[in-house]
Amino acid sequence: MKQELKYPFSLDNQSRPAYLRVAAPPALVAGFTLRPGGVSRGPFATANMGYGVGDDERAVTENRLRLLQGVGGGRFSALLTCRQVHGNCCHVVGRRDIDDPGATALLEADALLTAEPGVLLGILTADCLPLIMVDKKARALAVIHAGWRGLEQGVAAAALTEMKRSFASPVEDILVYAGPAIGGCCFAVGAEVIERFQKLPELKGVAGWYCKDDSGFRLDLPAVQKYQLQAAGLDLENFFAVDICTYCHDFCFSYRRDHAITGRQLAFAGLTA
Repeated sequence: MKQELKYPFSLDNQSRPAYLRVAAPPALVAGFTLRPGGVSRGPFATANMGYGVGDDERAVTENRLRLLQGVGGGRFSALLTCRQVHGNCCHVVGRRDIDDPGATALLEADALLTAEPGVLLGILTADCLPLIMVDKKARALAVIHAGWRGLEQGVAAAALTEMKRSFASPVEDILVYAGPAIGGCCFAVGAEVIERFQKLPELKGVAGWYCKDDSGFRLDLPAVQKYQLQAAGLDLENFFAVDICTYCHDFCFSYRRDHAITGRQLAFAGLTA
């Protein structure tokens, strides 16, 4: 049974792993994995997609293989990820990367882009904001890791610029999907973080991207992202965010809630043909 969420996301909780399916254009598969449906144990139970977090690497490999087999009808040859460094570096994935996926795993970047079919791109999160960017006509895509440091450095706007440069994608043809992340309800930050964002020109004169109460400041990552993409030329009718806080919901991994000992979700996207 597939439970429908607010368009354009739907929950497939029968797949292993479970994931939020994005209603992407034809010939493109995209989604955000959730915690259930894997083989990992302990604090990484069960669908941890991240190596190097303390989990058994054999379990992570099995979780990733299940995803590859379960989405796209087995039409993806590999899942490519990179070393995420909380910056704004974008890497365009070509045939060389596909032929040598191990090299891509060592690449330092926070956005992967491609127009090549048959390969799944992924970025890992456990509170940071995951983004999937799709050119609905030229059939190019990007997956983006946007923590607060990446947001401050404009990582999604950089990916939008790279989509236009590398694939001639007009901004009016680009759709952006934001997956589960720590919400403004829970993302406590210091005053110095808010001050850094207040200096960004795209946030001048706008409200609703942070709040302050007796406990301090809280930052709303999707709201910041929305304003940044709007300033970069994206029509906000083409920006979709699922309202799921990773800290609040135990069907997501959360770095903050679980005191850094936890697994990782995967935002993935790939062209099938």
